Amino acid sequence: MTAPLIVGGTVLLTPNERRVAEDRPVCQGTGRRDCYWLYVVTSCNSKCQLQEPIKDPARFPWHEVKKVEHYYLSVDALTQPMQVREEPGAYGDGK
Repeated sequence: MTAPLIVGGTVLLTPNERRVAEDRPVCQGTGRRDCYWLYVVTSCNSKCQLQEPIKDPARFPWHEVKKVEHYYLSVDALTQPMQVREEPGAYGDGK
């Protein structure tokens, strides 16, 4: 039985998972890292399908994703009144 064609979607690896995939020794016979495989499950919102395992996923051109770690807001910003930093124009002067 062949797996259905995968259309769309994104597979993410953590930095550690990629490092481990790349650090595995290459097998002399196949030229691939045979001890690290990637298992992909698709159609998770309906009937999940396990795709054919991908041997040596490190051979693909992975793209680095940089993410925002977090944002912060000082508590003082929530408790102090807002300040107007521009001079107000005259009421009705058309500006």
